[in-house]
Amino acid sequence: MANINDVAKLAKVSRGTVSNYINGVKIKKDSAIRVQKAIDTLHYVPNQAARTLKNQDSDLIAFILPTIWTPFFAELTYYVQLELQKNNYKMLLCNSQNDYNLELDYIKMAMEQKVKGIITITYSDITPYITSDLPIVSIERYLNEKVPFVTSDNFGGGQLAAKELTQRGARKLLMVVRHLPDNLGITERINGFVDYCQHKKVDYDVHLDKGNSEDFSTRLEQFLLEAYKNDCRYDGIFAATDRYAEYIYHSFKKLNWTIPDDVQLIGFDGAKSFSSQHLFISTIIQDVEKIAKLSVTELLRIAMTKPDCPQQKNIIPVTFGEFTTTKHI
Repeated sequence: MANINDVAKLAKVSRGTVSNYINGVKIKKDSAIRVQKAIDTLHYVPNQAARTLKNQDSDLIAFILPTIWTPFFAELTYYVQLELQKNNYKMLLCNSQNDYNLELDYIKMAMEQKVKGIITITYSDITPYITSDLPIVSIERYLNEKVPFVTSDNFGGGQLAAKELTQRGARKLLMVVRHLPDNLGITERINGFVDYCQHKKVDYDVHLDKGNSEDFSTRLEQFLLEAYKNDCRYDGIFAATDRYAEYIYHSFKKLNWTIPDDVQLIGFDGAKSFSSQHLFISTIIQDVEKIAKLSVTELLRIAMTKPDCPQQKNIIPVTFGEFTTTKHI
């Protein structure tokens, strides 16, 4: 982590000049420009600011999401806010829209003492901007050995989906997923599904779409219409998310095969868009409430005590929810 001497050396000014600039004392314009540039380049956080961060009375927690356009993220936001309220904190919702620069802006805001800490779901590498003085908890993505993270058992969920399909009579399985190399949760779901099929000698394929998100449903429908044109090639499908499963469900309305009589379908998430919603797609259910509770608990622990210990890895079990797209056993 950079210190004031590093800033002074890069800016080619004295340590005192840097100190004056940080504390609001007027210095020469060209020196101020060089000092600020050095601070930005080195991602330097003044010690005084770091000490203030530890002792501040801010009741704001920033919750950074890549999007709010999924039931899972919406439900998670609801439970995070409830858990923060129980602990007398307020949530500042930050929708990064998967924009790396926006995420860095939110992190910088925390480093400037405007919030007490951050809970984040990020698919970007923000590790270089994480300091020991920034209380942060990551959901799903491992950042470093000092940052606690909370995740569902995605690997076990992939295994469970394959197991439930085969126990219900499916003999040729297909997993449908979009290529998201930085999404550890999705990657682990694939690994778990493949692991089960290989160890149990189950016939399977993985349809890995590498296109953009906007046209994914159209491309997926075209794939399914071609795959099922002449015969029922796969009698069990595991979709990496419930949203993908819904795309599949609606695509089958254009085919001669029916769900679940001919093809059984399982998604992943189990989240609801509203509290009274009745789920109809069988799915691997994440415990969204527990994810939220553990994330808040971990953040407040490190914000209050800042223990110098390895990160806490919280892997939360998943369960199978049997609804209308699989057969009863």
